[in-house]
Amino acid sequence: RLKQDPSHIADHYDNTTILFADIVGFTDKTSRMSPHDIVSMLNDLFSRFDYLVGRYDLNKVKTIGDCYMATSIPSDELEHDGCARVCRFALDLLQAVKAFNDSGPRHGHVSLRVGIATGQVVAGVLGTKRFLFDMWGDAVNVAARMEQHGVPNQIQVTEKVVENAGPEFTFEFRGTLNVKGKGPMGAYFLKSAKSVCARLSVKERAPAKNEPKPARCQSAVI
Repeated sequence: RLKQDPSHIADHYDNTTILFADIVGFTDKTSRMSPHDIVSMLNDLFSRFDYLVGRYDLNKVKTIGDCYMATSIPSDELEHDGCARVCRFALDLLQAVKAFNDSGPRHGHVSLRVGIATGQVVAGVLGTKRFLFDMWGDAVNVAARMEQHGVPNQIQVTEKVVENAGPEFTFEFRGTLNVKGKGPMGAYFLKSAKSVCARLSVKERAPAKNEPKPARCQSAVI
């Protein structure tokens, strides 16, 4: 598209779910680490996150220091699948961090703070060097606020995420937050999800005659 129109790329999407994940206390923690150890730690964690992005067919936008940004595939369709994928991704992020901590990292355990919002975005490419397909809009700002006002090892989401994610998820109402630029907003913690296998009815899961039984659901933790 840039070859056809070198001026810019900008697209509007009505339905995109945005996630920000941030390492709690990163600045203080890394002040006692060498540059090599910092990069090694981030590469280990973010490689685990990248694997999950591929598993859930999501869009990794960028990393900003210790912050990781990912979204559903931008769409104009008001459907639940993209939001549900991001919610499952977020739950597996916490499991990936737990697996990292269980591996005995040299500089101690880390905690993750996650925020999710859904809504309209503008996505595009700016500038003429090192092109990045980035996103802007109210939903992006709200997702960032959900993360910043969040709690370590919790996934904080907006009411719209609760409405769009579907009945397979369990949420806990945290309370009302005064969000910059938005005012009072209800905030929820995403607590759990039914397994992918459990979402299918017995009839749907029953194998046909002579068909081997399906494998058990595998955890996405790496």
